Amino acid sequence: MIIRATAIPLAIYPYSSTSHIVHWMTRHHGKISTLLKGALRAQSRFIGEYELFSTSELLYFAKSSSTLYTAKECALLERRSSFRTNWRAMQAASYLAALFNRTSPENAPHPELFALFEELLDLAENFGDRPQFIPWTELQFCDAHGHAPNLGSCIFCSSTQSLNFCASQGGTVCSSCSKDRKLPTLESPPEILRTLRNLQRTDSPDVAEKPIPPEQESGISIILNAFMQEQFNMNPQHRMAIPAA
Repeated sequence: MIIRATAIPLAIYPYSSTSHIVHWMTRHHGKISTLLKGALRAQSRFIGEYELFSTSELLYFAKSSSTLYTAKECALLERRSSFRTNWRAMQAASYLAALFNRTSPENAPHPELFALFEELLDLAENFGDRPQFIPWTELQFCDAHGHAPNLGSCIFCSSTQSLNFCASQGGTVCSSCSKDRKLPTLESPPEILRTLRNLQRTDSPDVAEKPIPPEQESGISIILNAFMQEQFNMNPQHRMAIPAA
């Protein structure tokens, strides 16, 4: 069966000296993997028609007996060329691709996740070099998956005093409850929790008028690193590869 799909590469791997395997996020078919035979040959019909962070129209042969499909052809629809000149934004886009690649099952249609991935890549072109972009993105991603962290009160007793973040419990825990339950927590000063709540509430990463204070960046990174690792088994090395602003 031949399928036509709107698709964005999540990862590109060499298969041979002339071919690639590409993991794609597609609009209507979820994450799929295709073999692009001869993609690196000089006269290949794939040359210039796919690249990381771009959107292409993909035509591929699907077989129920295999999860690695064979690509027939593809045509570039949107290049997102800003990532070629803005390396900080490119690193943010790389993290997004790794995040969706790591958390998306094969052949599980989810148009809403494709729309989110596409939207976040578009936003990364303009805001990906700002320190608040990745924390804002992670909170949006968690909310879309139904894993939004609780940041306003203790998840056990609803206290708003002496809160620290507990990644395993998915939110803040007061000192009394964490002690009673012997829960490991991360130091979470009120100003850091306030910044995280503000990022969680806003629907746009364009918060330049209230950027993350430099002294808070490390604490926020530690909290969200632990949360993404706990909830999505996300390798922290992907996040740490993003350079500081």
